[in-house]
Amino acid sequence: MIKNLSLNDCTQENIIEHLKNTEKLLKTVATKLSKEEKDAKIYVMPDLGIAQNATRMLGGFYTGACYTWDTDVPFIPVDATVNVCGTAIYKLNKSISNEEFINRLNNILNDRKSYLDFANKHLPLEVLKTIDINDASKYYWNYTNGNHFIIFAESDGEYGLEKGQYMIVHASAIEFKKDNLEFGLYPVKGNWYYDDIKTEYDEDSKRYLRYITGEKAKRFYDIATYLKDFNKIRNSYFCKAVLGDLLQKEVINISHYGMPTNNSICIGSQWEQLDYALLTAPGNAIYLVHPKLNLNNTFALDNINITLTPHGCGVKMNNSADKIEYLDKNTLKVGNNIFSLGNSVNIGIDVSVRTNGMNEEELDTYILNILKQCPGTVYGKLKQRYAKTKSGDFEFIKEN
Repeated sequence: MIKNLSLNDCTQENIIEHLKNTEKLLKTVATKLSKEEKDAKIYVMPDLGIAQNATRMLGGFYTGACYTWDTDVPFIPVDATVNVCGTAIYKLNKSISNEEFINRLNNILNDRKSYLDFANKHLPLEVLKTIDINDASKYYWNYTNGNHFIIFAESDGEYGLEKGQYMIVHASAIEFKKDNLEFGLYPVKGNWYYDDIKTEYDEDSKRYLRYITGEKAKRFYDIATYLKDFNKIRNSYFCKAVLGDLLQKEVINISHYGMPTNNSICIGSQWEQLDYALLTAPGNAIYLVHPKLNLNNTFALDNINITLTPHGCGVKMNNSADKIEYLDKNTLKVGNNIFSLGNSVNIGIDVSVRTNGMNEEELDTYILNILKQCPGTVYGKLKQRYAKTKSGDFEFIKEN
């Protein structure tokens, strides 16, 4: 059953139709493995949208949803491309110029020693023994890859958040992705579970679900569980390295991508009952929210109480008439663009960030609509001064 907490725009309505097949496939696999009727349920969030990773969508998984299933035999759908991603925010103890922040940031990003110090201190020895951490092409501070970013922002005290400057980061642990074949969670050829992947096909919808079972699934979940803390430590270490003696306090450090339980995966949705950041669009304000426990999005999952909240506003198709179409088992069409396994969607060109181009009043209204679906109280608003992303450096508030 689809639990629909989306805003039901054209992109979301189209995705939900495809998620019905994802849910059907999850239920089919769970029933087949358990040898009795089992169920699956997908919780669709207000930011449901296009994923950057085409492999994920070909497997039936989109950003802004929580995927759950009931089973007696452990299994994990691998095309959810599980890693653990999250957002961290730290307050500075005094105001500095954009130039000083950029200099501090670049000093750490360009300092190989800072990364190696982190990796050698925080990666388990069993992991370090299986990867070449000195290979700078594979293991590094990946804060400007994909949809990751680093933002320097400020609060003027609106909604009660303390005035001052803040550093915001969004990233996942590159140490456990495609280049780590012994512990990485991405479904790449040659990794520790790749030869054990099974596939359930649905010829009518041209869809499939790839999954692993049993002890491999248990090990997968154990690694995903470890990553919940590891990625928070990683983000914290990086921010502290950049800010140094300017660091005042941690404001938010929360995951929005990972496995809340052994039978669930969140993609672009927080599950911890903690304050969180609602990410918007380049240059737009970022909202800090205190979630309210509500029957809409708070429930027990595998005996754990969770509250699902959106991590942002999401990505939509460029035109309201655009559709998502599964052409065959390896090809997907989004609007006028065709993607295959391993391809990436170019956000901002192939598809659009929902709130891009909104003025402040429009954005405030949009955030209120999100919070009607997933209740919470805005307690802070951070205006972006500067951002470093895959697409480059952007200065939104310049010095006088």
